[in-house]
Amino acid sequence: MENLELLCKEKNYSKEDINSFKHALDFSKKYLFSEKRLNGESVYFYNLKIAKYLIESKMSRSVVVAGFLYGLENKISKENLKEFFDGEVVNLVFEQLKLKEIKEKSKSASADLMRQIFFTTLYDIRVVFVRLASKLVNLETMESFAEKEQKRLAEDAVEFYAPLAGRLGAEKLKQKIIQVSFRVINPRKYREIENFLKETYEERQLYLEKIIKEFENFLKGKSVKIKGRQKQIYSIYKKMKDLKKPLETQRDHLAIRIIVENEKSCYDCLGVLHENYKVIPGTLKDYISCPKENGYQSIHTCLELLDSKILEVQIRTVEMDEVAEEGVAAHWSYKKLKTDIGFEKKTAWLKEIFELQKGGEDKDFLESLKLNLFEDRIYCYTPKGDVFDFPKNSTILDFAYRIHGKVGDLATGGRINGNFSSLKKELTSGDVVEIVTNKFQRPRRAWLKFVVTSRAKSHIKKGVKRYEDVKVVRLFPTVKDRKLDFEDLVISEEFPNHKYNLARCCNPLPLDEIVGVIKSYRKILVHKKNCNRIDHSTKSQIHVNWKETFNRPIKIKLKVNERSGILSDILNTVSRGGFVIKEANIKMIDKDYAECFLVVVPREIKEVEMLIKRIEKIRGILKIWFS
Repeated sequence: MENLELLCKEKNYSKEDINSFKHALDFSKKYLFSEKRLNGESVYFYNLKIAKYLIESKMSRSVVVAGFLYGLENKISKENLKEFFDGEVVNLVFEQLKLKEIKEKSKSASADLMRQIFFTTLYDIRVVFVRLASKLVNLETMESFAEKEQKRLAEDAVEFYAPLAGRLGAEKLKQKIIQVSFRVINPRKYREIENFLKETYEERQLYLEKIIKEFENFLKGKSVKIKGRQKQIYSIYKKMKDLKKPLETQRDHLAIRIIVENEKSCYDCLGVLHENYKVIPGTLKDYISCPKENGYQSIHTCLELLDSKILEVQIRTVEMDEVAEEGVAAHWSYKKLKTDIGFEKKTAWLKEIFELQKGGEDKDFLESLKLNLFEDRIYCYTPKGDVFDFPKNSTILDFAYRIHGKVGDLATGGRINGNFSSLKKELTSGDVVEIVTNKFQRPRRAWLKFVVTSRAKSHIKKGVKRYEDVKVVRLFPTVKDRKLDFEDLVISEEFPNHKYNLARCCNPLPLDEIVGVIKSYRKILVHKKNCNRIDHSTKSQIHVNWKETFNRPIKIKLKVNERSGILSDILNTVSRGGFVIKEANIKMIDKDYAECFLVVVPREIKEVEMLIKRIEKIRGILKIWFS
C-alpha cells in the first residue's frame, strides 16, 4: 500500500480518500487473498492493479474502492457488504455481477456482453470504468491463454474497449489498452517500432530540446510552458499502415505541447507559430471552439520546420491539459452528475446504442456499435414512419441497403422529403427517404467510393462479385475528393446548380445589394448592384440572393498591413465570435503587406455579416473578400 499511497498523494487524493482505500484493501485481502486466477496470481493482487489504474486516471473515491473490491460480489451478499461500505460503492460492486454472469454463460456472447455494459451505464456510468481497468489487467496477464485466444482478446479490446474508454474520457486507460493489445496482435511490428524508438531516443530528445528553445524564442514575453512528447507506438504503426509510409521515412514521431494561461493565449500562440512556420494544409483542428464529445479541448496544427521535418503542435490551457491527460472521467463526481444537464448529452450516445440492439441480430448490433463509438449519428425515416440511424455523411444508397440488400442492389435514386436525388446524396437528420428502384439495375463497383456503412459496402462487394466474378479492389477517394467542399454564399432560384463567384472589381460583402451576371456555362459572377463594370441593360443579368444558412465551410481572404501579431489578433477575433476555424494561414505579398487565408464554418448569413464587422475593427485590415 505504500507505493499506492504515494501515488494517491501525487494525484491529490485526500486523507479521507486514502483511509477509505486502506479499509477496502484490508477487506479485499480478507476475502480474496486465497482466491487464485488462472495464472496462479491471487485475486487480491489483481485488484490492487485494477485500483492502481483507476487512481492513475484520477477516478472518484467510490470507483477506486469498487476496484479494490472487484469480485467480492461472488463472496458476500449485498446486505452484508452494506454493513462495511456505503450504498454507492455496493451498487458499483454488484453491477459488475451482471457482466460476469453473461461472460460465464458463453465465451462467444460478445454482443450480449456489450449490450449489458451499456445497460448498466444507464444506472451508473462509472461501472464501465472499473470494467475497463479490469480489462487492462487481464490483457497484461493473459500469458496462460493459448496464442490464438490472446490475439482474439486483444483484438476485442482494440475494437470495443479502447474506443469506449476514449469516448468516456478515460484517456490513460484507452492508451494503455491499445498499447498492450497491439503488442499481442502484431508483436513483430511492435518490436520493430519499439527498437527504432530506443535506438533514436537520444537523437530525438536533442532535437526536441532544440525545437523547444526555438519556440520559446518566438513566444518570448508570453506566459507559456512548452514540453515535448514521443508519439505512441500504435499511432506510428497506424501511419505506416494507412499511409503506406515506412518507419524510417516518417518525419513526425515527435510532438510539442504548449500550455498557456487562458483561451485567448491559445490563439495568440497559434498566430505566432503560423506567422513563422509553413502550415501543413488541412491540419488545423480547433477543439476549443468545437470540443470533442468527451470534453476534450485543444488546438492542433502541423508545421513544417526549417529542416523540412513535420511537427504536430497542441496548444491548450492548464485545465484543458488536465482533462486531456487524466480524462474527463476523472472530474465526474456522481453527486454532481445527478444535477448536471450536460451529463445527459455526454451519455446520450450510450442510450442510442442500447435502443439499436432491441430486436436486432448480434452482428448488426456490433456493426452499429463500432460506428457509434467513432462517429456522429443521423436519424432518417421511411414514408411509413420507421426510423433508422446512420453515421454522419451516409447516403441514399446506405439507406437503401439498410432497408434490404435487394433494395440496395436495384436502387437508382431516391426522394428526400419528396425531392428526387441521386444515390450519392448525403442524408441529414429528419429526412424522409423513399428509394426508387429499377429491375434492370445492378450493384456498381463505383458505389464503393461514396457509401459509408459496412452493411452497404459488404452487399456491394458481394453484388459486384456475383455479376462480374472478379476480385473487388479497394477504392480510395481521389485527391479531388479529399478537398474541402466549400459553400457558395449566393444562390438563385432560377439557377440553383450554378457556381457563383464574387466579383473582385466591386468586392460585394454580405448583405450588400447584389446582381448576378451569367459569364459561361454554369458560372455566374456576382457584382454589387451599383458596380460600374456591369451593363445594366444586359440580358445576362439574373436575380440573386445571399444564402440564409450554410452547411459547409467558407473561405475568407484578407489583405493586411504586415505587423507582428496580426494573425493572432485575427484568430482571437474570429474565435471569440463563436466560429470554428478549419484553416488559418498568412503569407507575405511584399515587405509591407501580407495576405491571410481563413476557412470558417458559419451557420447563417447574419453570422458572416457580424464576422466581417468584427474583422474590420482589427488594426491593419485593408481589404476583405471571399474566394
